[in-house]
Amino acid sequence: MLCKFFTIGAGGGGDVLSAYFVGLILKKEFNSDFICGGAIWERYRFDKKPGPRSIKEILNARRINDCLAWMRNALLPNGFKPAVAEVAEIAGDAVGIDITKPNKIAKSIKDFCYSNGFQPVGVDAGGDILARGNESVFSPLCDSIMLCALAEMKAPIAITGFGSDGELSRDEIERYLSELAELDALIGVRLLDKSLAKDILKKAERVKSHASKIPLLAAIGYYGEYESWDFKINISILNALVFFVKSEILFELNEMAKAVKGCKSIDEANEALHALGIKTELDLEKEMFEKEK
Repeated sequence: MLCKFFTIGAGGGGDVLSAYFVGLILKKEFNSDFICGGAIWERYRFDKKPGPRSIKEILNARRINDCLAWMRNALLPNGFKPAVAEVAEIAGDAVGIDITKPNKIAKSIKDFCYSNGFQPVGVDAGGDILARGNESVFSPLCDSIMLCALAEMKAPIAITGFGSDGELSRDEIERYLSELAELDALIGVRLLDKSLAKDILKKAERVKSHASKIPLLAAIGYYGEYESWDFKINISILNALVFFVKSEILFELNEMAKAVKGCKSIDEANEALHALGIKTELDLEKEMFEKEK
């Protein structure tokens, strides 16, 4: 029976590009169709409203259910085209995920997958979804919310980029992946194909995501230092590896994901991480917003 995939960017908006190329990897391996998607949360430099966007705030979004919408030709209120809409242009369409209602995400994805015969697969660019909460990560809130939803569905998660987001160190990623292997939570590893990477880089020039483009650069042979948004990272062929892990076991290791379980709003989820002593990307965006007033 032909299996179809719904590959879901689990981090910020740019992870949808990783979801797109993971979908292509699965399509080639399983001779399958796929749809890609991701959270509607752009970097503050592109969207000055702190936090993720709800579907009702997006122009031209075509609602699927509570938390999902088709995003081709979609725009933010400021006229900026979010990453998921940019990827929709090259993928035919893509699904935006409204994470402002965390407790409804899993059901929305399950209903969509059940109606269309899709297998959900989470995708994280860089590997920060592996974090435990005591590291220097910039986006724990979105990752925690999405990991919670993916674990509820027992959807596998593809980890791309091997530190391409500049958050976890390579040593931390290696240690966490080894821990997952010991727990029988490592499903498999793939190498991003050079010809596929070259093709995607040409098509995705306008997609604003360094973390998702670094694996593509690594696959075509880039080696050495690369300047990303606000930091520099060393790139090698390791960044072209894609690790597939079991979300339900990763969830059990992650106190942040456990903390946001059942939260009904983005602010409630944010406060749940504050209770663990964790500062989030939403806090940083609110601080920047206040400074610019």
